[in-house]
Amino acid sequence: MEHRAGFWIRFIALIIDTIILSIVQFVLSFLISGYSLTEMNVLSSIINLILTFLYFVWLQVKFNGQTIGKKITGIRVANLEGERVTIGQMTLREIIGKLVSGFILLIGFLMAAGRSKRALHDYIAKTIVIRAE
Repeated sequence: MEHRAGFWIRFIALIIDTIILSIVQFVLSFLISGYSLTEMNVLSSIINLILTFLYFVWLQVKFNGQTIGKKITGIRVANLEGERVTIGQMTLREIIGKLVSGFILLIGFLMAAGRSKRALHDYIAKTIVIRAE
């Protein structure tokens, strides 16, 4: 049986991912907006949304359920059988599921601290977060 990853290791992976993605987004936004920190334009916003999708959805599908943060912390997202996730599952988990988890006062995220070690977005997408082998 797989060893599921709990709340804190998942949280650390998210912090790492957020730092990495924020740096990339800041640099690209800075370059796009003409080196002006006060001018955030529509193009920068669209690029940031695309980068976020690519990082949290495509990257995990491509690299067996892992972002850079998950790779560093030794965890990965899998389907309920412990196998690779599909692009549909990952989109549902990362976009729809995490929005719902956040809208209910972050309780959906805190569910990962429970016995099943599954957050609300994991239930929505039928996924689990496990230790990578």
